[in-house]
Amino acid sequence: MQETARFTFALLEQDIKQSRYWANALAFAHFSGSAGLTDINNSNCLEGGSSWGRQIQQAIFALNNSADTYACVNNDNYLQGDILTVRYASTAAFSSFDNEQIYIRSLGSQHRLFIGTDRGLAINNDLPSPLSQIMIAHSFFVGDSGRTCKGEMIPALFWQNLVNGRPQKEELLAGVEQLQTQFLVDENVDGKPDKYLNSDQVLNWQNIHSVKVDLLVRSDCPDAKHLNNKTYQLGDVSYQVNDHFYRQQYQYTFNYH
Repeated sequence: MQETARFTFALLEQDIKQSRYWANALAFAHFSGSAGLTDINNSNCLEGGSSWGRQIQQAIFALNNSADTYACVNNDNYLQGDILTVRYASTAAFSSFDNEQIYIRSLGSQHRLFIGTDRGLAINNDLPSPLSQIMIAHSFFVGDSGRTCKGEMIPALFWQNLVNGRPQKEELLAGVEQLQTQFLVDENVDGKPDKYLNSDQVLNWQNIHSVKVDLLVRSDCPDAKHLNNKTYQLGDVSYQVNDHFYRQQYQYTFNYH
């Protein structure tokens, strides 16, 4: 359970750091190219089309204890907890373009967004010696692994990942039972954070100062000799159990400013 938590926080930290850098750069960005941006107020994740991957001005976003408008998660065995989405341009090198993937070419504050098949169009090639990068979008959530132990379902941490420009579910770590997020926000925009809010209370995702993550990790298999009837306070959720699983609760806060 401890290793599962450690790896989960390592994954989140990498993505949140990249997203934070991207969010800071977006304030000075100018976009064009053959693939238009998806409306920043469009918080959907549809399984068809590339709209979710093109919401790149929404570098961080979360849903509170619901898949809500995220059909891509709701249809993929979502169980419970928050959904945390982060987006950024990857710094990793790539050897060739995928015709369906989403890319961005950048020079200073100028960006050209396009689908791989359109990489040769003039509208995407008007910057001298630009840097080409793959766009990354990840939505972390807790879902059903589809596996059982002693007749009990095993939960797992998943993410929706951009594959061929569309969201695709991938399992990351078994045993993650709850993921809860809260956000330290500068509500009056005076440069000083005010308080932690749940995702459904955040009005402006550009004013995030830190991300607090509560994680509950569970053993894969129950132990009849062990009774767990605890109540775990995770973010805004009081999660009460009465079964035979071992659990550990963890919390980590990530700087986002």
